[in-house]
Amino acid sequence: MVKLQFRGVLPNNFKFIPVILAIVLSSVLYPSGDCFPAVEPTLVKRLCFGPPRLFAPGGKENIKKILHWKRIFSEEDIDYDTRLLKYKKNNGIELKTSYQNLIAGWHRLLEDDHLSMIHDKCQDNDVPPEIIFLALAESMWNKNAVSSSGAKGYWQFMPATAKSYGLINSRSDHRAHPELSTDAAIQLLKDNYDLTKGWDRLYKINPKTVSNNDRWLWAFWSYNSSPSTVARYYNKLRGKPANFALHSDSYENANYVNKIFGIREALRAYMKKSALRKPASPADTLYAQYLNTWFEMPMPERLTTLEEIKRQYLVQKKPHNKVPPDVLKQIWRINKILSAV
Repeated sequence: MVKLQFRGVLPNNFKFIPVILAIVLSSVLYPSGDCFPAVEPTLVKRLCFGPPRLFAPGGKENIKKILHWKRIFSEEDIDYDTRLLKYKKNNGIELKTSYQNLIAGWHRLLEDDHLSMIHDKCQDNDVPPEIIFLALAESMWNKNAVSSSGAKGYWQFMPATAKSYGLINSRSDHRAHPELSTDAAIQLLKDNYDLTKGWDRLYKINPKTVSNNDRWLWAFWSYNSSPSTVARYYNKLRGKPANFALHSDSYENANYVNKIFGIREALRAYMKKSALRKPASPADTLYAQYLNTWFEMPMPERLTTLEEIKRQYLVQKKPHNKVPPDVLKQIWRINKILSAV
């Protein structure tokens, strides 16, 4: 069993956290319509279950925040999902959870072979492949994503920044181009990383006291906020990022890096949960089909589908008439949320 990966030693009262991560993908049998397309299994295993290139910021508070975001992106926070779906219903937005949007984005990365593309570009540029989780935090890998502030595309470039990195010119806007926008995002992150070395000189910080890992964390924060704003905290904390979330005046920026690592933990849990034995009954086959499409269904449709799966199990002969516990759990959760929405 592999535990949640953080720099340093976990506090004693956190060593019990049951974040089960290990899974040998190559030995698992999947139904038709795999959750993990055959072109990606080794890379997925290495990226999500192998030793990380980039470690999360250490400390008890960061661990708590990362697990908080994991809960949100795993449909484990009913109150959050209820508030979210109320907002979506009132604004005419399709009733899907953050977890559904995350998994839909993950599948887009896999199905379009974009995961390999980003990973290869990271290797070529000596950039941590964890930027894949940053991309999911930014847009859920949706090329049509547009923020209220005008950020657009896979990597959510603002117009001015996009122009600086060659994505926008007088004739075209390439923020929705997967490869060109990834090239620009990688260069922006490398530039942010290099900024930290200038901050060392500016604020008279011994560069040897700031690790390579920490510089990338600061680069991630600068991706989300103005580097000049992040620089103030770099000076205040003397290049040590562990307490950034406690000092930042911006809730979004304070939570940004922990959200990225929370997404990574949610995906690990999802992949373990999605590993199935080969279907042994018609109800198993129906359930397997649901597991490959649930993230595309609005919540009412999910509930209807799950109720039918439950019915199919109950009409089967023993020993195939036992309803999977997760089906019952999802029915209960969705009913609870929709009744409040």
